Amino acid sequence: MEIKVKGATTHDFAKRAFWLAWQACGGPMGMGFFQDRPNATEDEVYMNVVGAGDYPANLQGRKELYADYVFGRMMKWGLKLGEDSIVIVERPFKWDYQAFSRKYADNKALLDAVALSLRCTYEVVK
Repeated sequence: MEIKVKGATTHDFAKRAFWLAWQACGGPMGMGFFQDRPNATEDEVYMNVVGAGDYPANLQGRKELYADYVFGRMMKWGLKLGEDSIVIVERPFKWDYQAFSRKYADNKALLDAVALSLRCTYEVVK
């Protein structure tokens, strides 16, 4: 799915999507408790995603963002960030892989929550 965002930058929209999903995970899974940061900020969560924080790598500035585990929380969700659009792979969410799917049943539910929280809109273009 490709979306165009109106009223916010693609960067801010992506950042908020990861933040809302991370919050909805509820807590760390398994050995993730070693990386748990229950009071992490939105910026810290986003930088963990951008820098593959739970799996260290030098990936700053990349456009394809993937959250595997973020501060111990299992997310397994990602997107490709463009200047004027965001591309998200359409796959059904599974609660045992995307812990946030208990709150957001699919990409649309998550994207709607992001748009509402940022007071912006998005349109699906593909």
